[in-house]
Amino acid sequence: MAISQRETLQVLSVVIESKLQSQCFLHHWNHYPEERGLLFTVNNNASDSYQGAVMKAMGVVAGVSDMVYLHPDGAMLLEFKTPKGRQNDRQSWWQGQVEKAGYRYIIIRSFDDFTALLDR
Repeated sequence: MAISQRETLQVLSVVIESKLQSQCFLHHWNHYPEERGLLFTVNNNASDSYQGAVMKAMGVVAGVSDMVYLHPDGAMLLEFKTPKGRQNDRQSWWQGQVEKAGYRYIIIRSFDDFTALLDR
């Protein structure tokens, strides 16, 4: 069974976003050792429907950002996207919840976006 061009592009986007997230995490880990543990991933992707049901019962919320950064100036919720990537409806909803609660929600589209965030 062949996959469509749209499905192929979705897979590529996930790979690119994952690579960017990993690159940013490793940069932070290696250059900010005093902040280790303050930038972490949120594991909210189940491998199957059973695991998804268990995770949902444990409090996993769809659309939650990819990472949390507990910066000394306040918590930031980070979502990694390709330069043209778009949030889905659940992610947009989550962003609204975060901002309504007074926290910063930041979409990271490049390594430069991330390093600029650290330089603030």
